Amino acid sequence: MYEIVMPQLSDSMEEGKLVSWKVSVGQSVKSGDVIAEVESDKAIMEVQTFKDGVVKELLAKIDDEVKIGAIISRIETGVKASTEQEPSTVNLITVPKEEDTPKEEVKKVETKPNVVEKNSVLDEIFDTSSVTTIAHKTQSGISPKARAKAAAVGVDIEKIQAKMPQKLLHAEDVNEYVTEKYFTPKALKLLKEYQLKNSLFELNHKVDSDEVQSYIDANEIALPKALSPMQKAIIANVILSAQKPIYHIYESIDAKLFEVHHAHSMTAWLVKIFAKVMMQHESFRTQLLDNALSIASNASLSIAVADAKNLYMPVIKDANRLTISEITEQLSAFKEKLITNSFSVQDMQGGTFGISNLGMLGVACFDAMINKDESAIVAVGGISDGKISVTLTADHRLINGYEAALFMADVKKEASEPLNFKEQ
Repeated sequence: MYEIVMPQLSDSMEEGKLVSWKVSVGQSVKSGDVIAEVESDKAIMEVQTFKDGVVKELLAKIDDEVKIGAIISRIETGVKASTEQEPSTVNLITVPKEEDTPKEEVKKVETKPNVVEKNSVLDEIFDTSSVTTIAHKTQSGISPKARAKAAAVGVDIEKIQAKMPQKLLHAEDVNEYVTEKYFTPKALKLLKEYQLKNSLFELNHKVDSDEVQSYIDANEIALPKALSPMQKAIIANVILSAQKPIYHIYESIDAKLFEVHHAHSMTAWLVKIFAKVMMQHESFRTQLLDNALSIASNASLSIAVADAKNLYMPVIKDANRLTISEITEQLSAFKEKLITNSFSVQDMQGGTFGISNLGMLGVACFDAMINKDESAIVAVGGISDGKISVTLTADHRLINGYEAALFMADVKKEASEPLNFKEQ
């Protein structure tokens, strides 16, 4: 049994309309015979059979909308066909609607029946071999959907076609013509910004930006805004971080030495102290990569820096080998890159531990999300009663609670050691 399906006649086509049957049940057909006409969003095209047999079933009715790939007819093969003379040539044409497309010369293409072979799974699904091919001198014409769109908005389709005589008009062309005709440039800009359809407005006058803005205000239309590449990266990073099995440890650090040595920022001193303690606890220098551990030989820390729109986590590499002045210089460079939006991919790579300091903004305490493949992050809050609030967030796959407790105990000890607050 040979099955003929609704073919895909264009990239945008999702279903086709059966215009007519050229055969009836019980009729003998030969390869190359036209069995039906189908309408896509661009034209009406003929559907052929490429096997001999007898029409067993016609599974769609005239004017039915049929999904691509759905069976529309079955032909019983192996049954002796009629002895009508076999045509030596087959006209491969697109049949446009008479009222849609200007008359054009159609080329006759020589081809032999029964030589079409199915070479892919797609051929089996869509039976594209049963569709006639286009052989026009030009591509001009009007698609059925374009004509319907023009009628719906009350414009002369012929005027649009006159502007684009060598183009097959689609509904999108009609929509663009109507928009440009009835809207001022400023109104067009608002339509695009708010992704509004022109059909929301009466198209019997020139619509200006004030009218569009009034509609936006009256209906409280939200402004859609595309995500920037950086925002997409941040979102992806946050999603990955949220999937980690984490826990928190809430602690406080003596603030006395930080306040005394204020020539350098609290963040700079914290980088120096945490880098020193990280060298004593390798789990905080570890990444989990494809079911293997990667342990860094030095302590590299990512530092949260942000503006009103974006958050960045640039890395101070080998911080355990830097002086406090060198750490301060790197933090200053990060601030400059934030202002000039000049961070590179390399700036964001290599960290295993993160620091986020919002205490300078008056935040008492908070939790931070671990960055990318890092093992932990510390959220630094404000100073209260001589103590700095810190919250450690750790990846439980890499650091257990006992290790984290020992780590924080060592941080507190080093933060109270005056020798750690020297310039070198």
